[in-house]
Amino acid sequence: MHGGTSWAEPAVLDFSDNLNPIGPPPGLPELVAEAAERGVYLRFPANLAEEVLAQYEGIEVVLFNGATEALTAMIAALRPKRLLLPWPTYSDYVRIAGLLGLEVVRGDLSSLVGRAASGDLLLLCNPNNPTGSVMGRDEVLELGRALEARGARLLVDESFLDFVREESAAPDVPVVKSYGKILAAPGLRLGAALGRVRPDVKSPWRVNSLADYAIYNIGAEALKRHREATREYVAAEGPRVQEALSRCVEVVKSRLHFFIVRGWTDKVKVRPLDDLGMPGYSRVSIKRREEDDLLIRALCGA
Repeated sequence: MHGGTSWAEPAVLDFSDNLNPIGPPPGLPELVAEAAERGVYLRFPANLAEEVLAQYEGIEVVLFNGATEALTAMIAALRPKRLLLPWPTYSDYVRIAGLLGLEVVRGDLSSLVGRAASGDLLLLCNPNNPTGSVMGRDEVLELGRALEARGARLLVDESFLDFVREESAAPDVPVVKSYGKILAAPGLRLGAALGRVRPDVKSPWRVNSLADYAIYNIGAEALKRHREATREYVAAEGPRVQEALSRCVEVVKSRLHFFIVRGWTDKVKVRPLDDLGMPGYSRVSIKRREEDDLLIRALCGA
């Protein structure tokens, strides 16, 4: 053990993450292991995964080492004066804004649109983390037009769009996303910008060699099958768990694999939302059915 890090199994089940509840696509872990055995990390990546993900998305994909890097690069390239954040949302947006020296304005979406001015950038997490709320493509494009009329711009984070049956807003507005969520493999550090991206935003080696090899070799069709299987599972299991929990705790229902509850238990790990201005509320995520039944018992005491 180095640096005080322990790899021991957690004492309680962890429902605080928001990764794919059905796990990685079949064959992906084996391809990562194969990549390591073949020593691909000894060479620079070829960015071949972009070809596969472009087929998966139906649009040009520019990869980055994670969505955080993609967001930072895209916001820096747009050079806004202020970052408008519909609140509550993903807390790391605030850190990125601070890194880039941007003023942050938080509020509900309608008030932010009304306050938007020339040089502002509104960053929309759609579907939203942590609430799970979803806007349709047409609604997002209308939002972009409303902001443009005020001299402002829109950037959309679609990291959770793969979990629901909605269309991307790309290429009509700039879009970034994470693939670590749908792949249940955040350590591969796969994020992207969708659509055409300015050449100076693209670093020469945009993704690590292990991820590049694995995604290129698994192929777009396998990724599409995994997306479909994920959507089917979430559409069935999510409502089951939310309905069961709503009998004993307050539930803010969601179409996503995660949702918000008001209540607390030390029997399972959840993501408290106090730092987002929602004291007493937590985000919980579904997992496999047998694990979800443990969550229901933990929160409902049954």
